[in-house]
Amino acid sequence: QGGLFPSVRLETVAEIGPAGQRIRDAFTRSSMPDAQGRMALWQHDTEVTQSMAARPDTHIIAKPPKAHLAERYWQQRSRLLLPNRMRLNTVRVLSVRLDTPAVGSSWSPCNLRGSDEVIANLEKAICVYLNSTIGILALLGDRTNRVPSYPRFSIDDLRKLTVPDFTASDGAVAAQLAAAYDAHAHAIQQPLPQMDTDPARQALDTAVASALGLDGELVATIRRHLAAEPSVTGRRYGS
Repeated sequence: QGGLFPSVRLETVAEIGPAGQRIRDAFTRSSMPDAQGRMALWQHDTEVTQSMAARPDTHIIAKPPKAHLAERYWQQRSRLLLPNRMRLNTVRVLSVRLDTPAVGSSWSPCNLRGSDEVIANLEKAICVYLNSTIGILALLGDRTNRVPSYPRFSIDDLRKLTVPDFTASDGAVAAQLAAAYDAHAHAIQQPLPQMDTDPARQALDTAVASALGLDGELVATIRRHLAAEPSVTGRRYGS
């Protein structure tokens, strides 16, 4: 919010939710699909989910007493998912985009507004931004901080998240970041404590800095300090 680039709160361009707790209340995991073939990204497993492009990891079925709620929540599914919680010393990706719309247990759907083409570009652009150093800084600044190394993100936290105002550039910034997503979507990202030397993170930072008109050295400095931050490393600063 410091005026480095035009920005808005995420809630002004997207509907976010339901929270993972609601999905756990209404659905249960299953080895077989239901009639609708409903799926979820249930876990935030850093040994499995290591790139921006991800896939659902389980079928889900509605709990019979919660069938009405389950149907309502399912209508909020999205390809773009945002985190509900994560361990900062092991997490690799802070937002993912699926090949098919889904819900999550450790993730919340983020439904952007616009035509299908606009939505696809915005999903990719926001995913790149939130996995870049500047996006990580924005996300960690809005965390519910009871345990610094294991932040939780409420729906309200995610709604007030600062993202670029893509309307300020007639779609040019979104297009640039969407192209970066296409180029790096399947690149394996290293855990946050290694982000300063991670070529995948550096590539995203280069794309974001170029698209938003930021000083690349400033972004590199922020990346270096974030990688050493005690809540990220799980160790005292400098140890």
